[in-house]
Amino acid sequence: MRVRLLPPAMAKIINHSLSNPKVEVAGLLIGVEDGGVVEIWDAVTGTQTGSSGFVVLSEEVMAKVAEFLHDNKIPLYIVGWYHSHPSLGLFLSPIDIRTQITYQALYPNAVALVIDPSRYTGSKRISDSLFKVFRIGANGEVIELPVTFGAGTRKLLESTLIGLTTTSLFQSEAYNMPTSKPFKIISNFLLYGLRTEGVKRDE
Repeated sequence: MRVRLLPPAMAKIINHSLSNPKVEVAGLLIGVEDGGVVEIWDAVTGTQTGSSGFVVLSEEVMAKVAEFLHDNKIPLYIVGWYHSHPSLGLFLSPIDIRTQITYQALYPNAVALVIDPSRYTGSKRISDSLFKVFRIGANGEVIELPVTFGAGTRKLLESTLIGLTTTSLFQSEAYNMPTSKPFKIISNFLLYGLRTEGVKRDE
């Protein structure tokens, strides 16, 4: 099993983790499985409670995201979750393992991405030491998954548009921020197009 991470999703995860670099933050991974590869197209956050050592994402976030994808006929779904470990390293804690098992019960190939924002702050570079992606094996062992970046131009554009829309709809809600006019224009344009044509999956 492999993971393909599209740049817009990674950018949102980094940006979210840096928004409060001393507190754990979390969100959902949105994507699709393509030929045995879990593709992460987008990352969505929402209402949560966190500290330097834990984070709890509201259960309502998953329901709202699933409803949004269904209502707008976006052929993507929740493929896992992400959270930050500020200056703690890249691993799954016992609580993280239990959380990941819950996600895998909902979607067997669900993944967990862990990011340490302190590893980006100094270098401003995206490296293998910045994040890792895991899942839980049949015997309960934590398995690190290989990750590649990138996709074709069409997937990159589609994931960027979807990412802008989910940012305006969910992240602004989580932080009680008003949606800017450019986001509203993009959201309306994208949602109208999705309702009439759907998202093309070919590159």
